Amino acid sequence: MVLLGNAVKAVDDRDALIAKARVVRSWQETPTTHAVRFTRPAGFDFRPVQFVGLELETDEGGIEYSMSLASSPTRDYLEFGARIASGTPWKRAFAALREGDEAEIDGPYGHFVLDESRPAVFVAGGIGITPLKGMIAYATDRRLPIDLTLLYSNRGPDEVAFGSELDDLQRANPRLRVVHTMTRLGPGSPWTGRVGRIGEALLREFHQPEALYYVCGQPGMVADGAQTLLRLGVDRARIRYEQFWGYE
Repeated sequence: MVLLGNAVKAVDDRDALIAKARVVRSWQETPTTHAVRFTRPAGFDFRPVQFVGLELETDEGGIEYSMSLASSPTRDYLEFGARIASGTPWKRAFAALREGDEAEIDGPYGHFVLDESRPAVFVAGGIGITPLKGMIAYATDRRLPIDLTLLYSNRGPDEVAFGSELDDLQRANPRLRVVHTMTRLGPGSPWTGRVGRIGEALLREFHQPEALYYVCGQPGMVADGAQTLLRLGVDRARIRYEQFWGYE
């Protein structure tokens, strides 16, 4: 489990290291999320995809958050995304990062990683897309012979984090299908696709008997998704999840 707050690392850390990384790109990804890409320190290896402790200098001193990687180990950079609406000291510092700035990274940690031998159904809400995007990029780069389905829920089209990259991955990977659904469309929205939360109907429509399910998002969304999958008869052993706290 990743906590977007003070780092919690109740995981095996035998291969963890601490290193400095430099910002190579920092951008506003959606109206409420920010993304940052760092150099990948020499010797920093990870599975698709784990999380790290990311320590930034803030106006209240050095603060470390646990952050899921949003990039694949097949890439030569480390990428992260976070909702910044709350304006906490760490999130202010994250959004203020600019090219050339440094941060301390320690890790990798965690067991929420892709099984390369099984079909996958990814269930994401909001910025919960980050580790799933890394998994999808890994499967695409490695040309893994497994079917991938992403069910991705957001408040509206402007809040789809990494949407253009997901489009690119879908074009590059004929075994990937991306399904978007929106939950809070405003009056006059041009959106003509699916609406509503990821619930029983959508999960039933894209049910795959042999697939592993990877559910990621805020705790309520993850709990609801896991319970719905169990009601649909998905064995508990085929459900993997990661909860993101501190969404707001």
